[in-house]
Amino acid sequence: MQTWYEKYKDQGFIAISLITETYDEVPPAQEDLQDWANEYGQTFPVLSDAIRVVDRFSERPGVSLPSLSLIGPGGEVILADAEVTEDDIVAALNGGTR
Repeated sequence: MQTWYEKYKDQGFIAISLITETYDEVPPAQEDLQDWANEYGQTFPVLSDAIRVVDRFSERPGVSLPSLSLIGPGGEVILADAEVTEDDIVAALNGGTR
């Protein structure tokens, strides 16, 4: 995701990581989020998702495994809990879906 973020951010692509809990099963503090971003080399926003907004975009609510969703302008869900590809991102940036 970091590679795509760097490649397409100037075209309006925004990547956001939502972390629901730490390994101790508590909502992450700001320090936890920064540590996670640093560990994985992410420069895009990493946010605490204590109320599990991520479940709104998942086909598997309650699952905290890494998943990707592609959300277009106006909050339109283009792909939910899916394998997002670079082609999907390019299509969304060009106003459509793949």
